[in-house]
Amino acid sequence: DLKMTDYHESIFLARVAEQADRFEDMFKHLKTAIKIKSDDFNNEERNLLSVGFKNLIGSRRTALRNISAIAQNPKYTHFSEALDKYKTKIQNELYDQCLEINKTIEDHILSN
Repeated sequence: DLKMTDYHESIFLARVAEQADRFEDMFKHLKTAIKIKSDDFNNEERNLLSVGFKNLIGSRRTALRNISAIAQNPKYTHFSEALDKYKTKIQNELYDQCLEINKTIEDHILSN
């Protein structure tokens, strides 16, 4: 059926996006697959979801660690306000992504 064809295509594109290190795209495709599938996920699908969610937030977590390390360097103290603003921007992005992941899980996985 057409719905399952869309599901399989979304899973395939999520895998392609993972290989291309396009984790925002991976999450988008996983979100589509989650909305389509009504029954439980198998181990491979659960693993793909886990990897997708982890990689989606991982780059921002790494960015936060790097900015914190830069801020600790005494030669950059005159940029501390700019670094704080940048860090806050990334923290807000990370927070929003985590909320979106949680909402997707609550609305389409836990509700089944």
